[in-house]
Amino acid sequence: MMRVLVVSDSHGDFSTLRRIYERERKGGQAGEEPLALLIHLGDGVFDAMLLQRMTGIRVEAVNGNSDPRGAFPDELCIQLEGVRVYMNHGHNLGVRSGLQLLTRAARKEKAGLALFGHLHRDVLVEKRGLTLFNPGAASHWGGSSYALLAIEGRRYKITHYRL
Repeated sequence: MMRVLVVSDSHGDFSTLRRIYERERKGGQAGEEPLALLIHLGDGVFDAMLLQRMTGIRVEAVNGNSDPRGAFPDELCIQLEGVRVYMNHGHNLGVRSGLQLLTRAARKEKAGLALFGHLHRDVLVEKRGLTLFNPGAASHWGGSSYALLAIEGRRYKITHYRL
């Protein structure tokens, strides 16, 4: 089973991101795999890059509206085992006004899971074979929440946590 740490909106709060990583890196339960990947969904992607330099964890990231333009892609679609995952911070898709454009973009990429940030609150929506998920903000002022994505083959499970 592949374990993936999913965060967004750390906004320079590296200490909270590191606490989250330390809490989850080895696996919470006996026999659980260590983290294989950190996904950062924007607004603080340099926090994720610093964590990568310190720990060696693989990082996939997308730019948020507070990140330097062009530092990372605005959207990304990756294959994790049998799951196609679309990532976008969401500001450029108007997620504050609704999830229609996010849904359309994820379906265009043939993704089964769309991860996004920007709202600073957790969101989980199922839409005819597509899961839309926002882990909330990984910062002390934003509620300090994150998610673990467990993937095995084509199946996945999202577990949301608060610090």
